[in-house]
Amino acid sequence: MNYKILYVIIAIIFFIAGCSQEKEVIKNEENNSTSAENRNDSIQKPPNLKVSVNGEAFMAASYGYSWSYYDEEEKSMASISAEVVPVSDLIGNRKGPAVNSDTTIELKFEEEPISYEVFVLGSFPSNRGTDVVLDKQSGRTIYEVNATWEQGTGSYVFPLTIE
Repeated sequence: MNYKILYVIIAIIFFIAGCSQEKEVIKNEENNSTSAENRNDSIQKPPNLKVSVNGEAFMAASYGYSWSYYDEEEKSMASISAEVVPVSDLIGNRKGPAVNSDTTIELKFEEEPISYEVFVLGSFPSNRGTDVVLDKQSGRTIYEVNATWEQGTGSYVFPLTIE
C-alpha cells in the first residue's frame, strides 16, 4: 500500500515539473518569434541586384544563395540553399552593355549587404574586389558578385561587352 502512494506522489511531481518546463518553452518560443519579426527576417531570398552602366540599369541574374528567414506559418526560422543552372544556360547568349575604361558601373542592391566582392567568373582570387575591373579583359565577359547579409549569402552574374 505504501508503494502505491509513493508511485502516485512521484507521478504527480513529474507531471508538475513537466508542465512548468512546457510553459518555459512556450514563453521562449514567443520571445524568439517576436525578436525575429522585429528583425524583419521574413524575406525568403537575397535582395535583387541592379547593375547600372552609364545610368542605364539592368538586373543581374541570381546564381544561387544560402538564406535564413523567419517562417510566419511555422513560427520558426527556416533555411534555404538554392543553386541554379549553369551560367551558360542562365545568361545564354545575352550580350551585356558595351563598356570601356571610361564607363561608370554601379552595383545597386535592394538592401545594402554587409560585404560583397566582384570578380570575373572563373578568375583567380587575386582579381577580386568591390569594383568592376574592366582592364585585362575584352569581348563578352561575365562577372560574378558574391554578397553577404546577416541572413546569408547570394551570388549574382551579369555580362558586359568590353571594348
